[in-house]
Amino acid sequence: MYKRLSVVAVAIALVVATGAPASAATYFQLRYWSTNQLWNAPGFGPDTWSSPMFGFSIRRDIMGGAWALSFNYDSGPLNNPVGLVDTPGDYNRFWNINLHRNFSLANGMASVYAGYGSLAVEGPAFPYHVRQRGPRVGIDAKVNFRENWYVVGDVAYTFGGTAEQLNYSLVGLVSLNASAVEYRAGLGYMRGRWGLEGGYRVIDWRHNTAAFCGGASCSFNWSGWYAAINLTTP
Repeated sequence: MYKRLSVVAVAIALVVATGAPASAATYFQLRYWSTNQLWNAPGFGPDTWSSPMFGFSIRRDIMGGAWALSFNYDSGPLNNPVGLVDTPGDYNRFWNINLHRNFSLANGMASVYAGYGSLAVEGPAFPYHVRQRGPRVGIDAKVNFRENWYVVGDVAYTFGGTAEQLNYSLVGLVSLNASAVEYRAGLGYMRGRWGLEGGYRVIDWRHNTAAFCGGASCSFNWSGWYAAINLTTP
């Protein structure tokens, strides 16, 4: 727990404290994401449950706005769990930190980015966890289409790599190959420094020949609507 908190604290400090010219901006978002979580595995699923998540994002322009740093975090419990994942206290946790290269658009801004992140389903009381950490790349854009209104989109890919698994049916840690695609689309309204945003978001996390899937390929999928409050400061 303390290790996770340390990672979060360091990431926030890095994003907020990085020096930037006065023209740079800092963007904050607090959000609620109402997800339907699906676990699909041959012979075991699909199992579905809800997982309401709360999260935040911090993005800081640097070098006159040509570059930016961002940190994103979401976490929430598993409600009405079924199937093999049936232990009270289970939760999902996602975080990532990224370096963006910003580009101006006629009516907005876009960026390409690379970073490092973590996806996890954890049951501390059981215990078990399935977790992947590794590099990621993506592209995002924000387009203003009328006064105070905008649309936003984001697509990211976490590279196939080694994930770790500790499960009640297994002894010790088991490595597995996994990759993930994340995307969202939203509509927002800004009034001065404050704004509201809502949209739809998906994380599709696929595992190849995972032991907890009976040696077959399986996947976790989170999808649902989100609502957010935004704040932009100089």
